[in-house]
Amino acid sequence: MSPAMIRYRWASFAGTYVALLLGVAVVSGSLSLWASARPRVPAELSDAGVVVAAPRYDPPDGGFPTYRPWSAGEVDALVAKLAAVPGVSAAVPDRPFYVQRLVDGRPVGNPRDSLHSGRGSGASTLKDGEVVVDAALGLPVGAALPVLTAAGPATWTVAGTTDRPGYYVNDATARSLAGGVKFIGLRLDAGARPADVAARLPEVLGGLGTALTGDARSAAEPEGDRGTRWIGAQLIIATVFVGGFVAVFVVASTCAFAAAQRRRELGLLRAVGATPGQVRRMLLAEVVLVAIGAGVPGGLLGAALAPLLAGPFVAVGLEPAGFRVGFTWWVPAVAAGAGLVVGVAGAWLSARRAARVPALDALRVAAAEPRPMTLSRWLTGLAGLALGGGLAALLPGSTAEQKPTIVLSSAMVLLVAAALLAPVFVVPIVRLVTWPARRGPTGLLVREGARVAARRVASTAAPVLAAVGFAVLLVGTFQTADEAVGIEDTARIPEAAVAAGSAAVPGLSEAAVRAQPGRSELASTVYLESGRPVDAVGTAAGGLVASPTLGWPAGQAVALRFADGSVQSVTVASVTSNVPEDSVQLPRDLVRAHDPAALADVVYLAGDFVPAAGAEPMTARAYVERRAAEEGDLIDLFLAVLLGISVGYTALAVANTLLMATRARRGEFATLHRAGATAGQTMRVVVSEALLSVLVGALLGLAVAVPALFEARAGLQDEIGAPVTLVMPWATLAAVVGVCGALAALAALGGATRARTMAG
Repeated sequence: MSPAMIRYRWASFAGTYVALLLGVAVVSGSLSLWASARPRVPAELSDAGVVVAAPRYDPPDGGFPTYRPWSAGEVDALVAKLAAVPGVSAAVPDRPFYVQRLVDGRPVGNPRDSLHSGRGSGASTLKDGEVVVDAALGLPVGAALPVLTAAGPATWTVAGTTDRPGYYVNDATARSLAGGVKFIGLRLDAGARPADVAARLPEVLGGLGTALTGDARSAAEPEGDRGTRWIGAQLIIATVFVGGFVAVFVVASTCAFAAAQRRRELGLLRAVGATPGQVRRMLLAEVVLVAIGAGVPGGLLGAALAPLLAGPFVAVGLEPAGFRVGFTWWVPAVAAGAGLVVGVAGAWLSARRAARVPALDALRVAAAEPRPMTLSRWLTGLAGLALGGGLAALLPGSTAEQKPTIVLSSAMVLLVAAALLAPVFVVPIVRLVTWPARRGPTGLLVREGARVAARRVASTAAPVLAAVGFAVLLVGTFQTADEAVGIEDTARIPEAAVAAGSAAVPGLSEAAVRAQPGRSELASTVYLESGRPVDAVGTAAGGLVASPTLGWPAGQAVALRFADGSVQSVTVASVTSNVPEDSVQLPRDLVRAHDPAALADVVYLAGDFVPAAGAEPMTARAYVERRAAEEGDLIDLFLAVLLGISVGYTALAVANTLLMATRARRGEFATLHRAGATAGQTMRVVVSEALLSVLVGALLGLAVAVPALFEARAGLQDEIGAPVTLVMPWATLAAVVGVCGALAALAALGGATRARTMAG
């Protein structure tokens, strides 16, 4: 019966089919990106059959593992021992460092990639000041190459070319510009097997390292690339999460409305002896067939389109350079299975409720709907309201990492609760917004029609409610938080003018800092005896100042391993809560002496700015705004993707619901026509009803989002101790409501035109 029923009621299943097709495509494309976004062995170590990694530290909270650097003495001793292992032809320490090419005195190239574009070549033939460059640069041997390093500008001579990106210098130059060594690449003799060589290394290494082979060598991937991949993974996870949620929302709304329209049909089935289980299985079987039909093409479509996103992901900083997306066989299968689960989940509740339709409903001829709110709907809606409100209340006291998750979870729970309770508010809202037009014929028809068809209005309003609430809550929260961060950061920068790195560089070189009249800080990392990394900031003066969370009393001597791997005992001068958690302040010159690769973020000017390569002057406020904008670009990208999915599904759900509703109202339109209504009057009624449903959804969405925004602002004010302006995303709200309203009007017009034609 189900295939025949689908053919007969194809219009009722069209929206569900498209929703599942797009949902499966989103999941398939996202999984393709995720499967391809795996750590890679750096090109500079690709010819190393075995990579030896320094001692590893795994954070107890499950964060990224870190490798503490060897000291210079440890590196030299290890290189000598490793080079003597049978099967090893050479042991080359990996020393990445910052370098950018200068063209007309300006840095060029990708700032992110430049942080590890310099490398020691391991070749003994290179002299100081000589470099081997990528042949793609087109530089001839002997050419002068101006560059910018962490030390400052320099001019190198091209001594050769290679087919790899980057700049390769001799070991002495690399030692002076790089931090400590964390990985050593072993080049093997011809015929030597990496596994055999790795098996000989534990006795040589002792506790000073671990041998990695095959894909495990990807542990040597630059930490910046690892962080970039993590950001991209968060967007992929959020896309799948939101796409799945909205798809379930749309399918559930569509199936519930379709089942409500089929009450008389289902009553006839009950009257001829169908059991509730048979009715439920029939409705679920229909959705399963639709899901299977949508899953296969949707999975293949997403996998086919995913490679087109590789370039944009790299361009916006969600994946490192060289990222490629390939076809993974299991991705379409998993996505299609997810679509099947989403379809069944969305249809389950409506199928259960429809299966309980009494046989007497086959005799109903009245257009008025049965009561829209059941006891289970009341209880579920109120429980969701309490849970979502409780999550929103946790937002002010949460950490920066927790806030996005709490906002998203709270929004979803509250939106589901509001959608369940929507029929309760439809009639009061309709009466309020239609009060000025209650005496005109169009206003009267719209007003009374919505009053007796609260479920129909709620079904159309529910997806709009989700889109508006989701958009306002997410965008408003992030924009308000950005405002608060700007206020807090500006308060920490009292100087009227600063010198900061231009957009073309990742930071300021030491030469640029030394040229400026003013003070600067230098960020680095030190390691405890356990290998645990601790953030360190080099300041103008003073000894070691520790955060109370480290548990060190003043006067205690602490052994610190610096970025170059050397270990030095430093006495704690003081402990203060002004230092960020789990971090320390050290004399700037001490940090610089042990971390030649560190770049400064900003110089707080005490005089006139001095021009320097990669540096530019600006006000403190402009500097804060630029930093916020850099972070905001990624946030805006996240929001654009999530809102695009949400609004797209909303538009689909609204259009499908209205097409189904108007198609089922052929008799009503015929009655209006016989009563003297013109085609224009009928169309005005239908469009007004559609826009009224969108307005109801928008108002309910705002009722969910606005209180949460005020709560978020209050928490931010308490956190920074200063007033924060609540940012209401009016442009986003107008765009979402405008898109939903336009598509609702078009769908209503199309459905009404077809219904009148069929009725005539």
